[in-house]
Amino acid sequence: MEALRQIEKPLRSFTLKLLNLFILQREIKPEEIDHASIKRILIILRHRMGDMVCATPMIRSVRNYYPSAQIILLTKNSTNFSQIYQNDPTIVNEVMKYENGFESLINIIKELKDKKIDLAIIPSTVVCSVTNHLIAYYSQAPIRVGVSCIDSIINEADFLLNVKKEFSWNRKQVHQIERNLDIIRQINISPLVKRIRISPEINEYVNNFVSVNFPDKTRKKVGFHPGAGKEDNVWNPEKYAELAYLLSKEHNLYFFISEGPDDAQFVNKFIKIVKEKYKLDNIVRHKGVLMNNTALISLMDVFITNDTGIMHLASGIEDLPVIALFGPTNAYEWGPLGKNKVSIQSSTKNINDIQLEIVLEETNKFLESGC
Repeated sequence: MEALRQIEKPLRSFTLKLLNLFILQREIKPEEIDHASIKRILIILRHRMGDMVCATPMIRSVRNYYPSAQIILLTKNSTNFSQIYQNDPTIVNEVMKYENGFESLINIIKELKDKKIDLAIIPSTVVCSVTNHLIAYYSQAPIRVGVSCIDSIINEADFLLNVKKEFSWNRKQVHQIERNLDIIRQINISPLVKRIRISPEINEYVNNFVSVNFPDKTRKKVGFHPGAGKEDNVWNPEKYAELAYLLSKEHNLYFFISEGPDDAQFVNKFIKIVKEKYKLDNIVRHKGVLMNNTALISLMDVFITNDTGIMHLASGIEDLPVIALFGPTNAYEWGPLGKNKVSIQSSTKNINDIQLEIVLEETNKFLESGC
């Protein structure tokens, strides 16, 4: 497989250089764009849930700027778009999915051509996907917005864009939310509030859950998300269990355990230790619909989480105190932003080198301040 990748990379570069010879390039200046004529917009975002959440303020800003436009999102299942926006159908008009495969790619391009796209936005904030750029170009959108370079990472497909800029995001330690907004700032679109919305339709579920599981309104609620899709991003469940024990000695608490589809082994380990070793029974475990889980997290007095998709959703809840734990990933790039948001970065890039005492201290600050 590695040998195949080594062959594919120079072949891809050669193909792009060859394609570049046949494409007439003309960059468009922002003042040349007739925004009133833009009726159909394509946004291409195909990675993971965290990327989708960090792109949400950008997508909402586009919707606000073009309230009557038809917005098409081209994505893939790993972004969890359908769950994140299940109760917010107005943010985009249509969702198209492309996972992989040449035949599927050709079919997607044919469909997009028929839609007569006016503006294509390719928010490349970590890496530059050649596939995404090819889709944007062959959709025949006359305006294609993206990046030409991220610090020292050259976008080999930037010739397929006609509104583009070099960004020094890594050197300046720019957060992913701001990176996405920088893409649309190139065409003079101003950002909106950078927060997650909890739909009123979820209230009945949340109220029933709270009345059954958190009946004592005098007890504060501490949320944990002890799992993650990548094991390198998991703070040892033993540390979460000891944290729960130490907190319970100082405060009268409920503990809410958020669980995602890949988290069972970590949550099971936490539950086993906290019940058998520390004899705690004030533990409420929840695994279910993503935005139901997010709505319940919004009710916590403090939420401690690994670096994972649910962390990004929790970070977008304005008044929720969040403590996010980071190992190999840069907290400045992906961590929570705003008031009552704290990132704890391991100095060694090993998340299990984060000291329990530091997390305990930050949690107590929130609990004792009444934030």
